[in-house]
Amino acid sequence: MNKFTVQLILCLVLCLLPHIAFSKQIVVEIKTQTIIAEIIKTSYPELKSVKINVRTFESPANYFQSQFSLTRFLTCQKLHYNIYVNPEAFNKNAPEEAIRAIIAHELAHVLYYSERNRLELIGLVNLIDKGFTTKFERRADLEAIARGYGDGLIKYRQWLYQNIPAKKLSEKKRNYFSPEEIEKMLEIIKQKPVMIDVWKKKVPRNLNEISDKP
Repeated sequence: MNKFTVQLILCLVLCLLPHIAFSKQIVVEIKTQTIIAEIIKTSYPELKSVKINVRTFESPANYFQSQFSLTRFLTCQKLHYNIYVNPEAFNKNAPEEAIRAIIAHELAHVLYYSERNRLELIGLVNLIDKGFTTKFERRADLEAIARGYGDGLIKYRQWLYQNIPAKKLSEKKRNYFSPEEIEKMLEIIKQKPVMIDVWKKKVPRNLNEISDKP
């Protein structure tokens, strides 16, 4: 193989790389959109007429996020919603049950956004406060658990703790229920299903606050 041929091959590879990366991004978006549609059909019928877009993003510590369209919010149009997925969740082999559960968590946020008016959504500026963020995220966990995704959330958190920087671990455990906390809740719910509604009203902040007492 002569020098010119090698250079030509390298040039072709470099030209194709962006297209390959783009194709992988599209595959992730389609796969995620399919999962979203399935979960809405079986667990979130309230969202069947809601417009949800899927976008990819990069992060060393976050794998799924959701938000409403700020542009449509500011222009007073009917709101659309975005679920963002980090392709690394699939590249790092997060269990399928775990992915479905965390998407159910993000759909809980979408449900929250869709049920509130613009004035109420402005109140989300309070997410800059750690205490508000903890309640907001744990309440979404509770919604997902109430709809049958507790075991999947356990698997997701177990996988997540192994796939984020160590310095982010304490933040994740503060803002979201840990596997131990979810396990305790699931045991209590078996005997007292009503407790899930009690916890939604007063969100437990740690393992000690998870009780079977109303």
